[in-house]
Amino acid sequence: MRQPLALAGVGVVGIGVGFVLAGGFGGSGAEGGAPGSDFPMAIQQAWFPPVGDYDTGGEPLDDERFDALMSALDGALTAKETLADFEREADIHLWSLTRRLAVPEVTDAQLERTQSYLDELVEKHPDHREMIEYRRTFLPSYATARPTAPPLTFDLQLFGDADRYPNNGEPFSDDQVDELLGTLDAIVNLPEIATDLEREAGTEFWRFGGRLQRGRVDEDQAARIGEYFDNLVEAHPGAAQFLGRQRFLVENLTPGRVAPNIVGTDTEGAEFALEDYRGKVVALIFSGQWCGPCRGEYPYQRAMLDLFDEDEVALLGVNSDARLETIQRAKEDEGLDYRTWWDGHSQPDAETVAADGPIATEWGVRGWPTIYVIDDQGVIRFVNKRGGALIDAVDQLLRDQRMREYQERTGTTVSPNRPVRALIVPASTGEENNR
Repeated sequence: MRQPLALAGVGVVGIGVGFVLAGGFGGSGAEGGAPGSDFPMAIQQAWFPPVGDYDTGGEPLDDERFDALMSALDGALTAKETLADFEREADIHLWSLTRRLAVPEVTDAQLERTQSYLDELVEKHPDHREMIEYRRTFLPSYATARPTAPPLTFDLQLFGDADRYPNNGEPFSDDQVDELLGTLDAIVNLPEIATDLEREAGTEFWRFGGRLQRGRVDEDQAARIGEYFDNLVEAHPGAAQFLGRQRFLVENLTPGRVAPNIVGTDTEGAEFALEDYRGKVVALIFSGQWCGPCRGEYPYQRAMLDLFDEDEVALLGVNSDARLETIQRAKEDEGLDYRTWWDGHSQPDAETVAADGPIATEWGVRGWPTIYVIDDQGVIRFVNKRGGALIDAVDQLLRDQRMREYQERTGTTVSPNRPVRALIVPASTGEENNR
């Protein structure tokens, strides 16, 4: 069962938290169709007045616009496309209603009318009571003025199952890159997204980049991705700065790319830089004490400090707690004896979460924890390895580094793909070796 997204008001996503529509859908096209061909009809057409029409700057919503919104909702929910798959399509239509109520101040009478409409909807579609009631739970919180409306695709997984793509830094195939680009193109051309990429498409670019971070693209594939961004800027010149940021993340924070340098102050107020750790394998951990999944990584981090104590390995943190004393106390209480940038200094009004710090912003972090594993040459090799998989990734890079140093020292070449014949040495006692 879906659960409400914690901390949605600040746009923070903890790992394992989010929404997937019942039944699910992906971006590769139904039965091999074109990317986007299996998107719900609720997002392929413009069913509602533009979101911008409901940006009142927090002022009360007039009845004329409210009536237009409710009329559009009724039309969308009774359309044949919706009735053909009511659970999936109506869920999105109800979200479209909710997000238009996010910025204006909704009156008590308008909220009551909306809730009464949903009561009647349950009577008409009792088999979908759970979905309708789930959407209804959002209304009171969204009916108070917010700075911006949440994006249309906030809780949709349009890129499909991530496990269909590489996950250990392996190369992407051309078909996989083409599929990802095709899906992204289908998304940015959806009616409600194409009108305002910066407001509507940020989450989808983040997911696109997240897929690419699972593997490694070659130079030709990278050139095709770059050309696609060039075309996007030409089609959306007003979003050039936004698209530039998205392009930076794709071109600089994927496996095989040299990690951008980080310069900032640690939890003791001393300045240091990521480049200071060249020559070491680095696990770069974006975290916060406010984040439950982040705290779940602490035992593995303590294990790494012990296991790699004598190796050229460094754990480095980027902390997004609003108060410096929070991370200072956590590092002491939890035994996290590794150096950490405090990224919350730029948000003095934050109370608990300071997720928009300069480092997290430059690195495009939107989910916590985010973890990069960087080799001794400063090259990103893995992204978002957690738990034991993080330990294995660091250990693999250490082995690669030692093998490279051995080959340089001896002048020998060993293919990592060549099988090694086992050498069995008879026991001196004449008995069989234990296996």
